[in-house]
Amino acid sequence: MSFPPAFLDEIKERVSVSSIIGRKIKLTKKGREFLGLCPFHHEKTPSFTINDEKGFYHCFGCGAHGNVINFLTDCEKMPFLEAVEHLANLAGLKMPDQKPQNQAQENRFNTLIEIMEKACLFFQKNLFSPAGEQAREYLKNRGITGEIAKQFRLGYAPSGSQLTPLLKETNVSFALAQELGLIAKNQGREGYHDYFYDRVMFPILDRRKRVIGFGGRLMRKGEPKYLNSPDTALFHKGEQLYALPNALETIRKSNNAIIVEGYMDVISLHSAGFTNAVAPLGTAFTENQLQLLWKECDEPIICFDGDKAGRKASSRALLRALPLLKAGKSLQFVFLPDPFDPDDMIRKKSPEAFKNMLDHPKSLFYALWNMLLENRSVDTPERMAKLEKEALELIEKIQDERIQVYYTKEVKKQLWQLGREKKKSPLSFNEAQSILKPQKNTIEGRMLLAYLICYPKIAQNFIEEIASINLHENMLQNIKEKVLEKLFENPEISSNELQSFVFEDFEGIKLSEMEMLQKASKAPDEVIKDIEHWLHIYQVRSLEEECQRKVMEFNETGNESLWAEIQSIKNELSLLLNPE
Repeated sequence: MSFPPAFLDEIKERVSVSSIIGRKIKLTKKGREFLGLCPFHHEKTPSFTINDEKGFYHCFGCGAHGNVINFLTDCEKMPFLEAVEHLANLAGLKMPDQKPQNQAQENRFNTLIEIMEKACLFFQKNLFSPAGEQAREYLKNRGITGEIAKQFRLGYAPSGSQLTPLLKETNVSFALAQELGLIAKNQGREGYHDYFYDRVMFPILDRRKRVIGFGGRLMRKGEPKYLNSPDTALFHKGEQLYALPNALETIRKSNNAIIVEGYMDVISLHSAGFTNAVAPLGTAFTENQLQLLWKECDEPIICFDGDKAGRKASSRALLRALPLLKAGKSLQFVFLPDPFDPDDMIRKKSPEAFKNMLDHPKSLFYALWNMLLENRSVDTPERMAKLEKEALELIEKIQDERIQVYYTKEVKKQLWQLGREKKKSPLSFNEAQSILKPQKNTIEGRMLLAYLICYPKIAQNFIEEIASINLHENMLQNIKEKVLEKLFENPEISSNELQSFVFEDFEGIKLSEMEMLQKASKAPDEVIKDIEHWLHIYQVRSLEEECQRKVMEFNETGNESLWAEIQSIKNELSLLLNPE
């Protein structure tokens, strides 16, 4: 009797090989594998290995090899049907109805897979044809090489309906192709047309790397920017993750996954070496997707875009996760600066800058508490009480009682800390100065301007941050703006050209910092570290100055709403000064 492939795959995912074989023989853990005496032949030295990550056993002595089902049928001599029933019971799965039409269903499933594979090959071929030149240029500008495009099986859906006639020529059922979201009926006339056209195509694969859906992205302005396959017999958006098959090995090795918003973010991260990145499929991150990742790692990292929409998406993911939290199973969060997304972080900053953020993720509780504090004043007992009420109501959604207890304790601790800080108000000016010691100093701005002139190609990775800096002195601010104009006009401009321009147009100007850098002749990685260092100092000093202004205003006006702003700035400063 045959079973749907997806059902057998689910059994293999849920029941580890070692848990079944470990009942028969003694197993010893060796790295990621188990070792034991082979149950298929008599031996004194262990040569039988089990790899749960890959789902198989293998004996180097007698050659026995198979999966968890094979072990029961080959070693335990259990009938196939009985073996499947036994494992399904252990996995908590309901057995599919064993009826004659099951074979027909399996055949239909395989036919659908074949049609999707045919479409994928068509899109791939078009990407590397003359018709795909614009798509290739688009991908190249996004930093995607031909090798990466092939690795992710990227393609191009050309303008006009070119897939539809191909399907007809190869005797593909239009009804099935329509069901799969590859073609659609013409309106007001007979026939069909392609569902995807003039889009870069991102195939979506299942765990066995079979094509089950597509995402298509416009390269020009228009809506929708992304168009995804509809839910089908093969594809359910809320139950799969983009690039999971590519990321599984790294996720298992590192016990971590990075969840980003879009296909391009995933590919950019994989290209930069972050091969444990995955993404939801055009929808919000779902409970099913979280459960899917928890099978492979303990605390995946949510790293959505740094804009307002990305922050809201992070909050929605947090709220969906709360009821599901278990001992050792949670989420972590990385909050990117607005308006950066992960692709921007890699291309405009550096992989090292992104890695530094990943190395210091925030806990789910941290994200929850900051979500509750956002745009909120807690300057009266009533407002504090409201904060406590809302926090405890959210914690009640957690089904695990032990975790509820710990979260409740943490909320009480944070409320106590807020109350303790509030008792210190109003702050005296001297007291504020003892906490924060702002120094209105232009040194960090002058250093960044010097790096911009001496190392323009490297400094362009930080151009947005440098553009936002106030150099305080009018002359220096004017130089910065003129240099930035030159860089926008000609990104390939050399340092010598920039220096000549500065000295000619700003008579009498000479930056001592620039002279120092000319003599130093720093390596690119040193330059990047130095720029990041000076940007960090600038951020800290800017926040210190802002905090001082707010404290002075608070003391002058007694406006209690400023207290929450002061605390928020202090929290930001604390994170900058103590990133761990």
